Amino acid sequence: MNHRHLLFSSLSLVLLSLGAFAACGGDSSDGAAPPSAQAGAAGAAGAAAGAAGAAGAAGEGGGSTCTPGVLKGPWSLRTSGTEATVRWQTCVPGAKAVSFSPEGGGDPRSADAKETPYTTTYRYPSVLSDAPADEPGDYIIYEATLTGLTPSTCYAYSVAGEAAKKGRFCTARKPGEKLTFLAIGDTNPALGTTDATLSFTLSKNPDFVVHGGDIQYYSGLETWAYWFPKMQPMLAAGAFLPAVGNHESEKPDEYEQYFWRFFGDAGFDGKTGYFTFESAGVHFFSVNTQEPFGAASEQGKWLTAKLEAASMAPGFRGSIVYQHRPFFTCGDSDHHPTEQAELEPAFKSFNVKLVLQAHMHGYERFEKDGIVYITTGGGGGAIGNIDDAIDRPECALRKAYGAFPHATVFDVDATSLVGTAIDSKGATRDTFTIALPSPK
Repeated sequence: MNHRHLLFSSLSLVLLSLGAFAACGGDSSDGAAPPSAQAGAAGAAGAAAGAAGAAGAAGEGGGSTCTPGVLKGPWSLRTSGTEATVRWQTCVPGAKAVSFSPEGGGDPRSADAKETPYTTTYRYPSVLSDAPADEPGDYIIYEATLTGLTPSTCYAYSVAGEAAKKGRFCTARKPGEKLTFLAIGDTNPALGTTDATLSFTLSKNPDFVVHGGDIQYYSGLETWAYWFPKMQPMLAAGAFLPAVGNHESEKPDEYEQYFWRFFGDAGFDGKTGYFTFESAGVHFFSVNTQEPFGAASEQGKWLTAKLEAASMAPGFRGSIVYQHRPFFTCGDSDHHPTEQAELEPAFKSFNVKLVLQAHMHGYERFEKDGIVYITTGGGGGAIGNIDDAIDRPECALRKAYGAFPHATVFDVDATSLVGTAIDSKGATRDTFTIALPSPK
């Protein structure tokens, strides 16, 4: 057993005894306050974090330790039938363009990127000896919008001048065409199962990844500087479209200075932390459960209106809602049956076929009134107690469940949506089929 394994084992025992690895915090409360409520606390808490900065490996620094070139990424977001967005981060001015071409062959093109400078304030280290700290300093986010693309086409891209910094994305499929996508939640690669899970699921070549939130865990030994290279295979596989989890706000300034800089405005037609997009006639809605999301809330009204509009769109086949905090779970996390009851009439009226949720570190499948609810929170965080709240009324609706790391692969074809939960050893743990109508 090497030094890191010894350190990890010792830390795991300590942290487990403190409950630090419980499901997304394993709380029954609303968790972290909305980002707007956290800014005032940033100074004191951030200063404390900065004072602890001697631990961990040297970071990527935006100051005297700055390394030229791409530090994080690239990754893609906001992909439609004819456009895509690519981002990356540096700490000094660098490459300002993306080169891209169809995977199947074609003339290469390029798109210029706009640069947005920003400053991080505090140092956030990890106790892992090989995990770089998130350093304070000046950084630049580059964003390129690629236009004039062909629908139903996958493209390879790279940052100009840095051919190794590359990825792929696929433009939106036409209604009725085949589509594969991946759902995962609560990724915590420092704990050791995320890499394996992704190795078995990314091999299915998903067009994009929908993430149920809790992307990275400071409480799970990580920093963003550690997370990005570990998760680059996922980021390079297709567009990354995350929901907001409570661990996106573990530090007082984390949401604004990290999550939002990296993944804000991931989709279309939304506001802070929630958005929509479409592919193959299936419409996706990312809900921010860190903000009110009941039917009467601003977000709930937005969701209802957008679901109705989607149901009338040409080629519509059904909608999928995904979010962090679950409507239903029998496990060791909060649940939100009140919001589910409020939104269910709209879900039924406007043909929501599937709800994806995370937060509880395990797998569950519920079925209610023709809608399937999947808990896919096994992306790498320590597996929780999936039966901790087995007496909840919704547990009578639970059809499949398991305490295992996993992600879920979805395949859309001319008649159906098939979901396959695959664990970190490559085993299929659940499969289900949802009928889809032909495109309108």
